[in-house]
Amino acid sequence: MTELNILENIDWDFAEASTNSTTNSMHPYPAKFIPQIPNHLIQQLTKVGDTVYEPFLGSGTTAVEANVLGRNAIGNDVNELAVLISKVKTTPVSNKRLQNLDSLLNKIYKHIELLYSEKKNNIEIPDITNLNLWFIDFVIHEIVIIKQEIEKLADEDIKDFCLVALSGILVNVSRQDSDTRYVRVTKNINHFDTFNKFSKQLNKLRKIMIASSENIKNGTSVFKVEDSRTEHIFEENVADIAITSPPYPNAYDYHLYHKYRLFWLGMDPLKLRKLEIGAHADYSKKNGPNEFDFMRDMEKCMLNTSKILKKGSFFILVIGNSILKGRHIENNKILQQAAEATPFNFVTEFTRNIKLNRKSFNPKIGNIKQEKILIFENLK
Repeated sequence: MTELNILENIDWDFAEASTNSTTNSMHPYPAKFIPQIPNHLIQQLTKVGDTVYEPFLGSGTTAVEANVLGRNAIGNDVNELAVLISKVKTTPVSNKRLQNLDSLLNKIYKHIELLYSEKKNNIEIPDITNLNLWFIDFVIHEIVIIKQEIEKLADEDIKDFCLVALSGILVNVSRQDSDTRYVRVTKNINHFDTFNKFSKQLNKLRKIMIASSENIKNGTSVFKVEDSRTEHIFEENVADIAITSPPYPNAYDYHLYHKYRLFWLGMDPLKLRKLEIGAHADYSKKNGPNEFDFMRDMEKCMLNTSKILKKGSFFILVIGNSILKGRHIENNKILQQAAEATPFNFVTEFTRNIKLNRKSFNPKIGNIKQEKILIFENLK
């Protein structure tokens, strides 16, 4: 039985299946795909020591699974936050290095306590657009103190680890309703709540990293903040397989819902806004892009991916349908059309049923009940 025959017998719904990775819950990231998909594909279609490429890195799901299975990972994303999260997820950090976090939390607590007890505001507020509309004043002060103490850390890996923990709580302590709803709402937030949430998140991530460090040591990872439509992101013929869940047209605005996370971390949501593929903010416009624009974007991505992949290797994409101006768009067929102008040959596809709570899309845009797993072979 060939590898592809084995794939035909897999229950891609994965109703009960699990993996050895523990990092999937490290940071909120809407619309991420489940780790069981890349895990099974990597097991069946690659060998230990191979390199797995992820052209839409997202929260690093494919890269983590590659490392857990003893493969190396390379990947890119236009979202700086995505690259940071992926880097942290795939960087083993020893328990000894993580013990220093207790000292960090003590310093932060004392600094915040002093701020409130002396009732002196010597906090330098960052120049972030409409910051006071989205965050209560004392929340801003606590975030500034937390970030200042993180920036003093000499260990760059631990610094990134702490920034991801901070990023993970920012929507909760803001007036933003949720990761998938960019509207201001009233929240009951008190003094020290921001610190307490950060402390809890940091300890949660510490437990996750301790549990996962041994597994992710099995492979290496290299990530870049790059647009997959851009050439020469990585050297040619270096990857043995590519696995990704690409953006959906008209589905999600990462630049918008991660906006204040990006601002707080010194990243650029405005740049992301210009480069993001499939953003609802663009596709919902009266004269905005359509499915053919999406197809052209994906054609560029596939052409570049074909160069990074070795000849005869597979490119696997997981995607569902979209609703665009009231029309149902079968994105799997769009990708097959895009591939016709590239060295990729469509081999087969599988259908999987998904739970609605696994995809955090706006229901007005399209509740996704099924996904297609498309397999292309690189013929160049």
